[in-house]
Amino acid sequence: MQHGDTADLNQSVLKFQEAVQLTPDGHPDKPSRLNNLGTSLLTRFERLRDLIDLNQSVLKFQEAMQLTPDDHPDKPFWLNNLGRSLLSHFERLGDLTDLNQSVLKFQEAVQLTPDGQTDKPSCLNNLGRSLLTLFEQLGDLTDLNQSVLKFQEAVQLTPDGHPDKPSRLNNLGKSLLTQFERLGDLPDLNQSVLKFQEAVQLTTDGHPDKPSRLNNLGRSLLIRFERLGDLTDLNQSVLQLQEAVHLTPDGHPDKPSRLNNLGNSLHTQVEQLGDLTDLSQSVLKLQEAVQLTPDGHPDKPARLNNLGNSLLTQFERLGDLTDLNQSVLKFQEAVQLAPDGHPDKPFRLTNLGRSLLTRFEQLGDLIDLNQSVLKLQEAVQLTPDGHPNKPSCLTNLGNSLIRQFERLGDLTDLNQSVLKRQEAVQLTPDGHPNKPAWLNNLGNSLRTQFEQFGDLTDLNQSVLKLQEAVQLTPDGHPSKPFRLANLGRSLLQLFERLGDLTDLNQSVLKHQEAVQLTPDVHPEKPSCLTSLGNSLIRRFERLGDLTDLNQSVLKLQEAVQLTPDGHPNKPSWLNNLGSSLLTRFERLGDLTDLNQSVLKLQEAVELTPDGHPVKVYCLNNLGRSLLTQFQRLGDLTDLNHSVLKFQEAVQLIPDGHPSKAFWLHNHGCSLFRQFERLGDLTDLNQSVLKFQESVWLTPDGHPEKPIWLNSLGSSLLRRFERLGDLTDLNQSILQLQEAVHLTPDDHLTKVLFLSNLGSSLLTQFKRLGDLNDLNQSVLNLQEAVQLTPDGNPHKLAMLNDLGQSLTTRFLTLGFSEDMQNASLAYSSAAYAEYGSPSERLKAARMCAMYLQASSSSPKSILDIYHIAISLLTEIAWLGSSLSDRHHQIMHASSVVHEAAAAAYQFGDNIQAEKQPKLSQRLKLNSLQLEEAVLPQNITLNATPVQASTKPSMLNLAMERKQILREIRMCPGFERFLLPRDIRELTPSASQGPIVILNSSKLHDICYAFILLSDLSDEQLKFGDPSRKLVLEPDKSTVGPGFKVILAKLWKGVVKPVLNALAINPSPKVKPHLWWCPTGIFSFLPLHAAGLY
Repeated sequence: MQHGDTADLNQSVLKFQEAVQLTPDGHPDKPSRLNNLGTSLLTRFERLRDLIDLNQSVLKFQEAMQLTPDDHPDKPFWLNNLGRSLLSHFERLGDLTDLNQSVLKFQEAVQLTPDGQTDKPSCLNNLGRSLLTLFEQLGDLTDLNQSVLKFQEAVQLTPDGHPDKPSRLNNLGKSLLTQFERLGDLPDLNQSVLKFQEAVQLTTDGHPDKPSRLNNLGRSLLIRFERLGDLTDLNQSVLQLQEAVHLTPDGHPDKPSRLNNLGNSLHTQVEQLGDLTDLSQSVLKLQEAVQLTPDGHPDKPARLNNLGNSLLTQFERLGDLTDLNQSVLKFQEAVQLAPDGHPDKPFRLTNLGRSLLTRFEQLGDLIDLNQSVLKLQEAVQLTPDGHPNKPSCLTNLGNSLIRQFERLGDLTDLNQSVLKRQEAVQLTPDGHPNKPAWLNNLGNSLRTQFEQFGDLTDLNQSVLKLQEAVQLTPDGHPSKPFRLANLGRSLLQLFERLGDLTDLNQSVLKHQEAVQLTPDVHPEKPSCLTSLGNSLIRRFERLGDLTDLNQSVLKLQEAVQLTPDGHPNKPSWLNNLGSSLLTRFERLGDLTDLNQSVLKLQEAVELTPDGHPVKVYCLNNLGRSLLTQFQRLGDLTDLNHSVLKFQEAVQLIPDGHPSKAFWLHNHGCSLFRQFERLGDLTDLNQSVLKFQESVWLTPDGHPEKPIWLNSLGSSLLRRFERLGDLTDLNQSILQLQEAVHLTPDDHLTKVLFLSNLGSSLLTQFKRLGDLNDLNQSVLNLQEAVQLTPDGNPHKLAMLNDLGQSLTTRFLTLGFSEDMQNASLAYSSAAYAEYGSPSERLKAARMCAMYLQASSSSPKSILDIYHIAISLLTEIAWLGSSLSDRHHQIMHASSVVHEAAAAAYQFGDNIQAEKQPKLSQRLKLNSLQLEEAVLPQNITLNATPVQASTKPSMLNLAMERKQILREIRMCPGFERFLLPRDIRELTPSASQGPIVILNSSKLHDICYAFILLSDLSDEQLKFGDPSRKLVLEPDKSTVGPGFKVILAKLWKGVVKPVLNALAINPSPKVKPHLWWCPTGIFSFLPLHAAGLY
């Protein structure tokens, strides 16, 4: 038996059975022999786990007890054995009756055993075991305390060198460890480790209990690590547990338990060091533990719970949804198998709630979120005050509540989240390894509360809690990147509230560190990249460094690419990317960025369910992007949709929300642009009201306040220009002056505010005549232009405004320097290769006027007109709707007459070029453009082209532009599809002269181009000579007034042309003549002109 030979054990049972059978009832040794048989059966059960042996053991001990009188000296010994068998019976089948009876038998045995008796320590030890098990089932602290006392007494009474000393030390360690887990008293934990260490040291190698004691030591070291964070304890825990598993033979009943503990220790090591090998081994060990644990075993729920934990971590690390779903299933099974009242039930409910929350965050199913909250609320309610797991339950409930708030917007959830997380932090002692995690969660809740209510105290406390969380998290800890990212988010919020650049720079640094520390395959990598992208875009908006802007777009693009379709955060990442692309378009003017911005934001809105808190942000940014697209391309559909998106966003934001001013401001911007396009005063008045409300709602010191003031000032200026109310003008200047005053010199938006203030002061000068206003207007606009780098699309409008202000001063004071500077400003804007084509066209026209007035060279005047003409195709380009192209052409048409007049006046002879054959590539593109506006793609309603065709048309138009650019780079194709030279038009005059009529107010001239098929161009200024042409009038249709008009047309237009061509029409000679009137000539009855 010393070597564990089962054959010997079987023979022992047989011999004892035979002895009992041969002992007649009533024999005084019958109880003793029944006890011996029970002992051998119990021993065989402990070795082979055959329930028949255990059942028979209980029966034999019970029969022995019934036959033994109370005063029998062996009664305590046999009671002790009966208690042992009942305890084993409970441990195998889970019947509490067995456990209660076990306690009673052990208590009776102890009471009947006199002090000093050698069996007393054994009885005390067994009583301690049963009391500890009873506590584990029912949670009564009295049982736990009594268990510790009984074990301590048993150890004290056991002499050194006694073979049972290691076993009793081991049991004392177990009860102390359990007492620590219940009450959190560190001396209990330290004593537990010491007792286990002593038990292991006293146990010889090869002893069958050595694996069990190594297992207990490993568990206690793991728990001490979780409490104190000493990695030495964690490493030693893994080593002890690995040795315990290694020494435990397959088939041993304790193998599952030891595998379970090793899996837990490896799982914890993963959380600290992030080694994927440890993670996969943890899952494997825990799966094996569960598989080896029979259904109905009382430890099955605990092992399922641990496996669920490991699978959840594997999902969080690798992102495989199968792991997440399996984790939820394991936790659900663990909860279902745990009876009500079991002390571990709250812990298992907590884990189930955690896994459901994680699945909600991945798949967005509200059922998972609701169930998560319910399970975690139940866990908190079932966890007694003072229990060391209470903070964990509270913080996890806070996590689910904050997500429920973010999804449904109920402020009660937000407030409760903060309270639960605060309570968790308060209940967690300093030095506890979970303290950084609880602080991190609290900091996040406080930041969210600030976002809702705007209380700076919440934001400051958020930063402090997150800083403390980061400081307490050791380098190398897998959660360090995410705590850094959260700190970065709060610092960014603090910058946006107070404008301190230190906060902004620190935010960028924290996010960069978080991204660097997060592996590419980690499911939280997109979140870290998004946060970094957001902080970089804010720093660009503040300092104007293009590197920040480009890096922001790259990081946000990477975040979207790494996020699978269907992920609940995908809309948020798309929203941030769209916003960043919009900002880059505003800085660099690349239409591809604008187009992509609209597409990303439309996708974000479509993917975000109604009621989701992120929806309002997506709508707002989509409105901004559409408004910018309208300003660039002039499509009214974009403007209308922009207004609608902003209206919807404002309606979704409750009163009192700290960001309400932001949405009101954007709505005001869209209404302001709608007024400028359509002229409806209601839009202008509503715009002013929205801007005023945004200013009123924004506290002094807020970094966005100058922007709101600038917009309010601009809208008031426009209303003054429309209605003439001086109050609006005065208020406009005051608001704009305050905006400039509140904006630091190095802020990117300062130039815009200076420019708008300059324009407002110019308007005030024109109204009141104060030269100081005019001089200040020039100074502010000059400063705005000087501070704005070339390439910034806003610079063109500033140059135009400066030119206007300088022109006004020249006309007022006559300084030639102002005239020269105005011409230079317009010229700079016209020749710029970036920015709005309409601003460049405006500048080109003004520059041409100055060049004409200053008698500049004909070449310089014609050059500027060539730029103007080339810009017409950009203003009315194919990416715009047909109606908007008509609108743009109508407003720009006069420049054509002016350019033609200048060409006539200065004799511009542009060399003709043959039109090359269209390339196959351009043919394909043209066909695609035609297909995009086929009848089946057009809806005949207020919107000519459906929104669904807009992106494709825009893309095709941009592709066409790029193709043409490439073709014109080829030798001989420099003017491919550009306006044709006049010589190319002369063959059209083969059937008769073509007379093109034009006029220009700017050049104070009317003239005609006469195209002949075989002669050089004839040019003729209209003069006075006339010749009476006798025609037979239709007296029934020609009235006296009309005769005067026809006579003037004859004398002033038709007759001079006929004279130049030497044509003398008569009833017999009727030559062909083709009139091509433009502008004001278009509606005149030239063919009926004559003297009647």
